[in-house]
Amino acid sequence: MPTTNRATALQYFEHLYAGRLDAALALMAPQAQYRVMGRPDDFPLAGVYSKDQVTDLLGLIGPTVPDGANPTITTTIADGDAVAVIGHVEAVAASGRDYANNFVFVVTLREDLIVQVDEYIDTQHANDVLFSN
Repeated sequence: MPTTNRATALQYFEHLYAGRLDAALALMAPQAQYRVMGRPDDFPLAGVYSKDQVTDLLGLIGPTVPDGANPTITTTIADGDAVAVIGHVEAVAASGRDYANNFVFVVTLREDLIVQVDEYIDTQHANDVLFSN
């Protein structure tokens, strides 16, 4: 039974947030890309990652929030092959500073698999709290 694009996108983030990386990656097509918006010179996470590099991306984030993050998805909007996943995340950074950021992920699917994830956050806030000494 085919799953809706919205359900697949939500399942992807549910797996990702629960630390079930293999299950999340199984929902991605082999050629899938994960793109973090921003300027790489200004924000260390900005760039395009292949499916195989998503683990590397998470490895960059993990040490910045050693006790994990608390994301809340508030809204999804599905239109054709695209699903917007909108929410808020809170965490305590390794520096002890509070991190609170809104996010929008635009997930594009084809044939029930994710082919693109575009992450939009306040990169200046993320950089200041997570990566500044």
